[in-house]
Amino acid sequence: MTSPASRPEHIDFDTEALPPGDRVARYRALYSAGADITQTGPNPRATFRGWRLDRAFLYDRRLNDLGHSRDARDLARYGLSHWTATLVLSGRMAADVGMGLVTLMPGDLLFMNTNAPLRNEAHDVRVATLAMTVERLEDVLGPLDGLHGLVLREVYTRLYDGLVRSLFETLPTLDERTLPGVTKALGGLLHAALEAHGRNDNTVPQSRDSTRLIALQAMIDARLGDQAFGPERVVVEAGLSRATLYRLLRPHGGLAGFVLGRRLEHLRRLLSDPHEHRHFGTIARAAGFSDEGQANRTFMARFGVRPGAYRAAVQRAEPDNQFRAWQQELR
Repeated sequence: MTSPASRPEHIDFDTEALPPGDRVARYRALYSAGADITQTGPNPRATFRGWRLDRAFLYDRRLNDLGHSRDARDLARYGLSHWTATLVLSGRMAADVGMGLVTLMPGDLLFMNTNAPLRNEAHDVRVATLAMTVERLEDVLGPLDGLHGLVLREVYTRLYDGLVRSLFETLPTLDERTLPGVTKALGGLLHAALEAHGRNDNTVPQSRDSTRLIALQAMIDARLGDQAFGPERVVVEAGLSRATLYRLLRPHGGLAGFVLGRRLEHLRRLLSDPHEHRHFGTIARAAGFSDEGQANRTFMARFGVRPGAYRAAVQRAEPDNQFRAWQQELR
């Protein structure tokens, strides 16, 4: 019997639902872990919808008369280290990521390392932002040298643009199990756009490795509740040589690190479920942890918040705390 579909986790935030005097302050609070927010015109508004993909996040934002900034002196305070690919769907955005001001029009896409200064202004704009860790983006695109600040114009991004628009319509109804394939498709179209732009890199991982990684993740996820299932069993059951596993998983902390990461991700999903009322120790064992203390410590180290506090925030659907936790996961 097939288990019922689970929908992708999401965040919703809309300043139109707030009193006018609170709108900028609340949007500033939402972004407090990653940028400062300023009002740049008389009619500030922000709508934010975010979805969790596979080790990545996709955000749909509609912004007007608002600016985001990170000065060089702020970088250590924010502690960001992930990358974003921001596509303008409509309207206009002016952005400077430390390489001079550029104007982004519909169809333009900007790559950015978040551990860099930022200043932008949004004028009645809708943007789609894909956020990934360095390791996840390198899985897709290969070495990231020279990518920060690169703008791909509309002629190169049409396929990616089409997929993103379709996803914004369909993500609320998709089965969570499709998300690895969705993330792979987004990455593949970014790769294709870069190739069309003229970036050729023979070190970009082959699609076979990406397929192997997705299959390996699915195999591990299916066995997470078995506390005896560890790296040695993965080697036996994966059907891959140790050398291949080492190469595939080196960016993810090796085989043991990858298994631990999947256990923590499963634990986080259980804590996010509003219908999950079991004690934390029981949930930790369901995710494959034999020791509640270890689960608590490793969760705190991975997500920057204690499991109880995370559970309370996401089950109350507090967008500020949810988004802060998502940002922490990308570090």
